[in-house]
Amino acid sequence: MTVDAAEARQEPRKPITLKDVSDAAGVSLITVSRALRQPEAVLPATRKRVMDAIKSTGYVPNLMARSLVSSRSNIVGLVVPTVGGSSLFADLAEQLAKELQEHSKQLLLGVYNWSESKEYEIVTAFLGRQVDALVLTGFSHSASLHERVRRFDGPIVEIGSIRTAPIDMAVGYDNFAAAYDMTTHLLKRGYRRIAVVHGSTTHNDQALERYDGYCAAMKDAGRKVSHQLTVAVPTPTTIEQGRTAMFSLLDLAQPPDAAFFQTDNLAHGAMMACLSRGVSVPGDVAIAGFGDLSMSALLPVPLTTVKARIDALGREAAKVLLARFAGQQSSSTIHDVGYELLIRAST
Repeated sequence: MTVDAAEARQEPRKPITLKDVSDAAGVSLITVSRALRQPEAVLPATRKRVMDAIKSTGYVPNLMARSLVSSRSNIVGLVVPTVGGSSLFADLAEQLAKELQEHSKQLLLGVYNWSESKEYEIVTAFLGRQVDALVLTGFSHSASLHERVRRFDGPIVEIGSIRTAPIDMAVGYDNFAAAYDMTTHLLKRGYRRIAVVHGSTTHNDQALERYDGYCAAMKDAGRKVSHQLTVAVPTPTTIEQGRTAMFSLLDLAQPPDAAFFQTDNLAHGAMMACLSRGVSVPGDVAIAGFGDLSMSALLPVPLTTVKARIDALGREAAKVLLARFAGQQSSSTIHDVGYELLIRAST
């Protein structure tokens, strides 16, 4: 880079304004503004001149200023506990963003790492940015967050469960029933010592519902829930936790003949533990998961799991938000996208 070029880059750049666009297009400021806000009200040829001028000048509309006038930011805030360890929340964000972008809405993502105080901070920051709607994951929120959103006049969607009354609207599936059905599947296959490995149930309604579903199925089948065969791990769950949990179960004097891991990444770790010990799946121990991560069907022994329809969650959440933006009221505040048992070779 030459000295002249370096000096030129250091010179302060003046922001491109609507006046610059109107001068470049040879039209009035009012015409430029109308072309941006009400393009259907401008002749196609004039609209093209304005769009060409915007491109040539590099003008970027000030969306914050526009939102002050229209009372709409066209931004939806999504708050998730994590985007690591499991791809499900990342998949949810991608699907929701895709659906919203088709209607000129943008997604703002916040990650709270399973901390209620961080969730509160993120929601507060989002409200300060004038988001049009909030999408929260789960139903376990702090009292301060409930108080914070009580005065928010935009729609709120909580994603994950359908068994808890939502703040506003809920999109999810029945975690209790899904875990009940998976446990029943294992019982019907003839397994009797069925272990369960689950994430922390503190401030995690989905983990609690899944564990309760397992316990209910065991009780209905006349089976006791064994403390020895119950392993709780910290959230977020990881492959390494599943591996460690499986080792501890295999080391029991009476190891289980089946194990229900209530997230797929835990089950992946269990598969690795069995492989390293020469334990046959499902010959020596059957393994089931929950979530249907992309790798689950590709394991040496494909994993039996519950398919959580993440794409459907994203689509339905976008659908109810867009309907609310259009002034439409749904007949129900709870929207069930369902689930599916995928029975594969691991059981």
